Amino acid sequence: MDDMWLILLIAGLVVGAAFFAGTFIGDTGTTPPGNTQPETETELQSEDGQIEHEGSDIDTAGKVESLDFKVDTTENGEEVTYRFRIKNPEMENEDVRVDHIRSDGSEVNLILRHGRDEGWLKELSSDKWTYFTGFAFTQMVRTRAEDYSAYQVTDWEAMEGHTSTVETDTGTARVYDVRVNEVIPESVFTPE
Repeated sequence: MDDMWLILLIAGLVVGAAFFAGTFIGDTGTTPPGNTQPETETELQSEDGQIEHEGSDIDTAGKVESLDFKVDTTENGEEVTYRFRIKNPEMENEDVRVDHIRSDGSEVNLILRHGRDEGWLKELSSDKWTYFTGFAFTQMVRTRAEDYSAYQVTDWEAMEGHTSTVETDTGTARVYDVRVNEVIPESVFTPE
């Protein structure tokens, strides 16, 4: 009986994850850089390609260790803001947090910790986090219809401090408040 309950619970998490990914993330798809339009010409120009770290002489040109940015878009006629916070982007130990805020102030929060194969979800109608791992985690990662890289117009460093517009399958998205290689506290990737 306990095994049946566990199977039903896992199946419910998988179905919920697939439903959530389709509802929460949307259907924007990846937009190639040629289809994006910066709002200013300086957006595509980077300084010298170097990232300065206080007290360090290490050349970290082109190495992105963290990202923090916002996206405003319209989904089904409703204005939505996403905030993406990523540690170790596109690495095996990548941590991702996506906060999805609707115009009425309601939120959906998603945390994915790739290095640990675990995640948490807090939906609109709940104030509690739902933990998932294993197969449910894999399904959540696979069913994410929208990856944060869809909003990358050029090098992340060159986007810092600028606002860009990106054409998506559902319309236009505004990417702004881009911060690269700032310290993101560990608590961001831990359910509250």
